[in-house]
Amino acid sequence: MQEMDYRKEARNGLKFRQLYGGLKDVFVPQMYAEKTTRRVLLMEWVEGQKLSEVKDLYLVEVGVYCSFNQLLEYGFYHADPHPGNLLRTFDGKLAYLDFGMVGEFKQELRDGFIEACLHLVNRDFDALAKDFVTLGLLPPTAQKDAVTKALTDVFQSAVAKGVRNISFGDLLGNLGSTMYKFKFRIPSYFSLVIRSLAVLEGIAISLNPDYKVLSSTYPWIARKVLTDSSPQLKSTLRTLLYKDGMFRIDRLESLLTESLRARTERVLVEQKEDNHMVITQILSFTLTEKGAFVREILLEELAKERTNFKTPRRVSKIRVHLLNSLPYFVTILVKQIRASYLRLHGID
Repeated sequence: MQEMDYRKEARNGLKFRQLYGGLKDVFVPQMYAEKTTRRVLLMEWVEGQKLSEVKDLYLVEVGVYCSFNQLLEYGFYHADPHPGNLLRTFDGKLAYLDFGMVGEFKQELRDGFIEACLHLVNRDFDALAKDFVTLGLLPPTAQKDAVTKALTDVFQSAVAKGVRNISFGDLLGNLGSTMYKFKFRIPSYFSLVIRSLAVLEGIAISLNPDYKVLSSTYPWIARKVLTDSSPQLKSTLRTLLYKDGMFRIDRLESLLTESLRARTERVLVEQKEDNHMVITQILSFTLTEKGAFVREILLEELAKERTNFKTPRRVSKIRVHLLNSLPYFVTILVKQIRASYLRLHGID
């Protein structure tokens, strides 16, 4: 990836604008490709301040959401996201500049990255070791058992605090000696992805020392794995929710609850968790088209003669409400099916 031909940069900018210019509070300047030459780039003028010089944590969240779309939805990403290329416009939007360096993130790598995040958060370090092979960080000949043990030693204490307290920078720092020991390879795409997230976390930490970029990214990952139609991610979700043939409702609860945080709002205020509201949102989600696969899994469990929910000693209030709400869920589902049948056959 070299910055040489401004015609190529104009094409990159046009594609970036097409994919991400419509995201809320994201601004991508127009490129005038027809008037651009190899040595002269003509583009829309942008006025603003460097994101790193203004106190706007909301726009960092917008940047995290845009990065999620770049890396895990479309795979076309800005490969040089240093603070000088991220501006806060005077009307309060996040502007991206300089499209001379962009990257392509292949579908199998996007799915692999999602799986790695899921396995890390859920402390499945054996699966995480396999993910590292998929992502090209480890050779297929790597000793899986030894890698699993090493990853457990590195990450166990960090993820035990919960996804909302995991420091992206600390994870990378702790991984250093393990990467050297097992001869990790760092593909170019991976270093650029890490750099993109590290820049955003660095800017955010200057405003809020407790900010965690993974905490902001994970809700979008949870939502994607719950709603994506990809056969690979569906298989990943099933594998994640079952262990030794037992349904892990605690993991489903965690994914659903985290997915509800996947939003960008102008006012970022921590709100007290309302269990009834959370359950209502969870059940509403399972009744939508995007929640069809999760609904299938829940109905499979309900249809079993004995439902083998594996619940920890401490059962959360949300999980109790979810279990108690399942009969209500089925009732609503039956009503929806009946209403659809009547509409289909023109019966009042």
